[in-house]
Amino acid sequence: MEKDFGSGKDGYPPKVKAMYEAVLELFASGRELSTLKVSEITKAAGIGKGTAYGYFSSKEEIIVGAIEYEGVRHLYMIMELIESGKSFRDIIFKGMDMMEKSNQRYQGFAFLEKVMKDDTIMGSGLWEVLERHRGNCGLVRGLTGRLLKMAAEHGQIQETDSYKVWGAILSQFVFYGFYLTHRKMFLEVGEDEAREMVYGNILKLLQ
Repeated sequence: MEKDFGSGKDGYPPKVKAMYEAVLELFASGRELSTLKVSEITKAAGIGKGTAYGYFSSKEEIIVGAIEYEGVRHLYMIMELIESGKSFRDIIFKGMDMMEKSNQRYQGFAFLEKVMKDDTIMGSGLWEVLERHRGNCGLVRGLTGRLLKMAAEHGQIQETDSYKVWGAILSQFVFYGFYLTHRKMFLEVGEDEAREMVYGNILKLLQ
């Protein structure tokens, strides 16, 4: 997160969390980002509009924060799997489960495509805020390092560069996301087969 909001139970003050949840629900409903207003976000969150500016300086900061919030939530779920002793395979497959749920909730990742492709959205300042958040990847690096160590200890991979590990996993998850979004193009490939393919490719890339 770009700002230090204080010490909520999960790191987010209740009102900030409510705004993030509201943004994600608006995304899921198909709301256009380019015309989304702070007043809509705060109304959906059940708080006053002025409260938002006590935490954020712009609508774009709220949107980027919400995207980051969703991502961090998933990362902590993966971290819990590591702590509970789940295998590398179990964790990769759990990651694909999460992608499927996100695909269903966010209409085939349509909102992410809007963020990346809509010039109106980018022109509103969202791109600049995203750039400022690029450095907030310590959790991802830490998670990748732990995955690498766990898989290496079980003889599943030989790669020792955490960036290459993350790149391999990300590349195959992007493929799986494309598969989920465009299933009509892959009618001959069943879901189980696609999942095994993703996992197998990750292992090949990391040998």
